[in-house]
Amino acid sequence: MTDEEIDALEDPATWEAVFDARARGALTLTDAMCGPGSHELDSAMIIELRDLFTEEELAELILVIGQANLNNRAGNAAKQLLGEGPSA
Repeated sequence: MTDEEIDALEDPATWEAVFDARARGALTLTDAMCGPGSHELDSAMIIELRDLFTEEELAELILVIGQANLNNRAGNAAKQLLGEGPSA
């Protein structure tokens, strides 16, 4: 990734200028799966993602995003519970 792409990750408003449609779709799915309200995907986003990716690609994205999210959340909990968090 370029420095510009890394910087753009922080602000979805900049994605249009920096990333192609498929990259934006993957980032949007990541936000939808990992952010607040992640229990239901937006129907317009589903239609767009189905136009951008094959079923196999979507399955891969779902698994990779889900695994990364799980690893991040488990890592955060482990840090807090096993030594790097505030003392009781």
